[in-house]
Amino acid sequence: MKCARCLEDTAAKVADAPDGSGAWEIYLCSRCNYSWRTTEEEEVINPEKRDPYFTLDGVDMDDLMVLVPVPPLKK
Repeated sequence: MKCARCLEDTAAKVADAPDGSGAWEIYLCSRCNYSWRTTEEEEVINPEKRDPYFTLDGVDMDDLMVLVPVPPLKK
């Protein structure tokens, strides 16, 4: 499935509504780690209606991956 943020075919369904109603599904992109529920507003899950600033189409994900250092434990 195509990701709603990076527009790559790297998204997959990871959860369904727990009551079995089919009211919503959750998808997760393995490329950019974006997740969304099918009940989100169109401005969130439809790239044509979202501000292009929030789209990662053509972005090299390695350039965005910054590891935040974990401070040492306090004693």
